[in-house]
This record gives sequence, structure tokens and C-alpha cells, in this order.
Amino acid sequence: PQRDAYLARHRAAALQDRYSPARRDQSLAGLRGVRRDAAAHLLARIDAEYVVDVPWDRAIAGGQSALSALSAGAGPQQAWPGLLGLDWQPALLPVGGLDGALAVLDADLALAQSGGLPAEVVVDTWVEGALGALDPWTRAVWPAEIASWTAHHAGVSVGVGLDLDLTPGGAVRVLRPQPDSPAWAANLHQDDVLVRISDERGEIELPALDPEQRLEVAEAMLAGEPGSEVGIRLQRGDQTQDLQLTRASVRQVTVEGYRRGPDNAWDPWLSAEDGLAWVRIQSFRDFTEPAFDALLEDHLDGIQGMVLDLRGNPGGDVNAAVQIGDRFVAEGLLAQLAGRVAPDTGPDIDPETGKRLIPWNEAVPGHALEGLPLVVLVDEDTASAAEILAGLLQERAGALIVGEPTWGKGLAQALRTDLEQGYAVQFTNQVWALPSGRRLSREIGGGGGIQPDWVEKVGPGEAFHIGLQIKERVALVAHADGSPMRRLDTRKKDSLPPLSEDPAAGGRVLLRAEIAAARPATCSSSCSSTCSSTCSSDLFVLSFRASACPWPAGAAACPPRWRRRPG
Repeated sequence: PQRDAYLARHRAAALQDRYSPARRDQSLAGLRGVRRDAAAHLLARIDAEYVVDVPWDRAIAGGQSALSALSAGAGPQQAWPGLLGLDWQPALLPVGGLDGALAVLDADLALAQSGGLPAEVVVDTWVEGALGALDPWTRAVWPAEIASWTAHHAGVSVGVGLDLDLTPGGAVRVLRPQPDSPAWAANLHQDDVLVRISDERGEIELPALDPEQRLEVAEAMLAGEPGSEVGIRLQRGDQTQDLQLTRASVRQVTVEGYRRGPDNAWDPWLSAEDGLAWVRIQSFRDFTEPAFDALLEDHLDGIQGMVLDLRGNPGGDVNAAVQIGDRFVAEGLLAQLAGRVAPDTGPDIDPETGKRLIPWNEAVPGHALEGLPLVVLVDEDTASAAEILAGLLQERAGALIVGEPTWGKGLAQALRTDLEQGYAVQFTNQVWALPSGRRLSREIGGGGGIQPDWVEKVGPGEAFHIGLQIKERVALVAHADGSPMRRLDTRKKDSLPPLSEDPAAGGRVLLRAEIAAARPATCSSSCSSTCSSTCSSDLFVLSFRASACPWPAGAAACPPRWRRRPG
């Protein structure tokens, strides 16, 4: 109830801000193409494919609540004075389900007409409230948003590939050009100052604008359709230069090594002398799997163990996460799905050969990383696809999970675009489960995320410093022409406790212990007597101090993840 009340207040505040005098025109422009018929088509798709039978009574209540919140706002009341006399609580209708929801929406549209409220505002507000009442990840996307929404889920941005900020004097400068972008190819440099931007929409002199608007305007002007051109005048020291750039799709970096080398190439070695690699995955996109392979391709012969950092990873393309998990698992199941409608996972039989194809969620043998000692770092912001990867590695690859319990999302969203009807939609359609069958979603299925084998709690001060350390390690070192880049100003906080090293890098200690483990094995004498008495000879020896034993004293048995992997 407290969460629901908070979300209701949050939605009300967002609606009132959306139609405040300062934002009203922009918000209305974003609703072009919003139609009742498109909403009906969208809701029918939800009715057919949502993960469980849609609780339409709850959805209707969410839609009505959103309209009531809109009516209560000072900004909407100023724009449409007729709102004050409208009652968004129609009498109960005899019909339920989807038909009942559409009947309520039609009644609201008729009521809004009498109050002068535009139909597109009613449809957008009601649908947003109805879908938001189902779960936090189900939402409608209208025509004005479809392009940016699609780019976001694809992990790309469209523009010239510049990260910008403001100088202390208010000038717009280049914080860094992004690799493999038009700006990178044109050799823009860190600290170049943008003076003028022009395209088919017009020309903007940035110094002539209010300083508070310059950054926002510059970023908007640089964005545009792939293949379109944009002109830039920049200042580099005493020199002024005019460039003509062609906008393109720029992929985000999702896979990182431990640090950048002198030529910006990733160095994956946490400890090269011990063969310990470090890979950080920020999110999952359809290009994450080949990026993971490319990072490690030249180092596979030397890797003796790996730390896989999934902290702060919100998820994304689950198939990419499962396929990366396959790199470490020789055979068997990797993940499971459950929902009302079975997902389309492709054919089971090769149409040309007639042979059975290996299902998407079964391991393919023969990868170089199979059986590799592995530590996976997680935290409370590790969610969705990242939890699937961490969980399958814990269950199937004997990975040691280090950190804090993960988010517990465990739900998959379908992304559907219908350009003919004029909408896109994201909705929850599947519940994820680990190879063991355990569900991860705390919303549906009674799951609870991934529980670490070794709990490593990090406070806010440590988290701040860890973030700075990562930024320093992965920052670009040189421009496209080889000239050095300025080191990032990470603004370390002297008032916070010092942090000499990311505490989760202690994973290297765990890896060294596992790599050096004797076979046959017994439990270390540092384990509790109860635990030691139940251990069998197929366990690794772990040379931990008693204070660092990874399971509590008096445990009934050593954790199963310490059992030796085949071979």
C-alpha cells in the first residue's frame, strides 16, 4: 500500500509538470498521432499476450486515477478550465474485461469533450495510468517517441557521437568524442568549444543563447536522422574550424576490460601474471555477445580465471546474456521461460538438413571458457538479464557470486511496433527462471533475485569511489590522431573514507584459492567443525583465514557451489 500510494503521488506530479505552462506546448506536440483506435488495438494486444490474465478492474482504476490526477493540476486547469467540473468516476458498467475497459475510455472521451480537454490527452493519460497499474515496465509509445524508443532499446544513439558539457564560463565544449562515430572520424578533440550548429532546420549561434539553454539546444541540434548532415563551427585554442558531419547510429559500449591501453584498446588483465581476467558488462544488447568474444579472443590461451562484473547492470537483451553464459557451460539447460503465450524462439529443425537444432536455452559444447574458475560481482542494481546470467553461472558453472542480493526482476518484456496503427508497446509477457526452475521475480512467482555466496556490502562512500575508479580505468586515453586526452576530473571526496581498491576485487583472492586447489580435496581447517565433518573428498581445498570463511560457522554442509566441476 505504501508503494502504491507513492507511485500515485509520483504519477500525479509527473502529469501536472507535463502540462505546466512551461512544458505544455512541447507535451502536446509529442501527442500527435495518438488515437482512440490505436489505443484499442494496443490494449487488445496486451489482453492477448500479457504474462497473466489482465486484471482489467485494476487497469481501469489506474486509468481513472490518472485522469483525476490530471484534473487536480494547476497547469491543466489553467489550460482547460472545463476540467474543474468533470467527474472521472463513471457508474459501474455491466460488461467487464477489455470491452469494459474500452467502454470506460469511450465514456471518458465523451466527458472530456464537454470540458474542452483534447482527446489525445485523454487517451494518453488513461492508457498510461491503466498500463502503469499492471507493472512498472509496461507502457505505450506513441508516434513521436517511436524512433528514440527503438534506438534506446537497440543500444544506439543517432547523431555525431559527442559527449558535451559546459565550461565554468558557460561555453559548450566537447567532453569526449565517442569512438567509431562521425565526430571521432572528423578528429574532434576534448575541450573543443562549439560556437555554431546548423542544419536544414536553421542555424544556432550558441554564445547568443541563455547559458542555461546552450547545452540542451546543442544536444538537440546535433541529433537527427541517420544520413542527414549537420554543420559545426568549433573553437580549438585560437583557431576556428568549420566541419560538415553526416549523422549516423552510434553504438554504446556495453563490454569493458579492466582498463584502456595506450591506443584505447581494452586490457582485460586484472592480474596478467596469474592469468586473471576482468570483464565488465554494463548492459545487454544484440551486439554484446560479439563484443564479449572480441575482447577475449586474443587472450583465451592465457586466462586461468575471470572476474565478471555485473554490478549496476539493469539487463536488456536476455538472449545475449544467455549466450554469454553458454561460453562457460558445456552442456544442459541455461534458462527457462513461462508465460501465457509461448515465445517465438525459432525453428526446432533445420529446414535444409532436417537435423534437430540446439534450442536457444541449451548449452553448445566446445567453448574455451568452459570450466573456468569464475567470480561474478553483483549488487542491488543488478537486474533482469544480468540476474539470469549470474544465476545460470552460479547453478551451472560453479561461479562464486560476490556482492549483495540482486534486484529480483526476473520478468521479460516484449517490444512490439505497429506503424500501421501508429503505436509501439512494451509489456511484460514472460517470467524468467534459472536452470533449476527457481523464478527470480519478486513481483510474479515468488522469487527474490540472486543470493551471493560471499556477501560484500558496499556503503555509499565506497560506491562513490568505486565509480570514480571505474571511470578512470575505462576513460579514453588518446584521440583518433593519437594525441593524448586529458584525464577525467573525478573529483575525489576527501570527506569520504579513502578507498585504495575496489573491495570486490578481492575476487582475485578467491580465484587464486580455487585455481591452486588440490585434488582430491578436503575442507580447509578454517571451516567450522560441523561443516568440515560433512565435507566429502570432491570439494576444493580453500586456504582462507577463519575470519574469511565464506560460509557461517555451524553450517550443515559446505555450499554446493564448491563442488569440483567435471575435469
